[in-house]
Amino acid sequence: MKWKVSLFFLTILGWYIATFAVPFSLTDLSNIAFLIGLILIIIAAIALILHTGFLTPLIQGFKIIGERMVRKSRSAEQADSQIKNDHNMQAFKANLATSITQSTFIVGAGSILTSVIGIFML
Repeated sequence: MKWKVSLFFLTILGWYIATFAVPFSLTDLSNIAFLIGLILIIIAAIALILHTGFLTPLIQGFKIIGERMVRKSRSAEQADSQIKNDHNMQAFKANLATSITQSTFIVGAGSILTSVIGIFML
């Protein structure tokens, strides 16, 4: 929890420092911050939708089509099965995906908040 709050305030601090470091006007910087925040929140939303498994049938269908088009070697199939059966690797991937999704959402929200504050400071 502490790292989330720290990341949020670091994002706001980074945009504040950017007002002095870059030669853009406050309006341009607010627009850039809003655009970056919006893109990051969209990426976080897509990652969250993929994490819920809503699109799993569609993704599995494309995976089957890909397997029919390109044949895998036996060593690649063995490596895939070993990775699929490794619970530590699956837990690591799940934790990493969760951390990246949360970080992306936090930085995006901080950027949008900074943009809104920057517009009101004009």
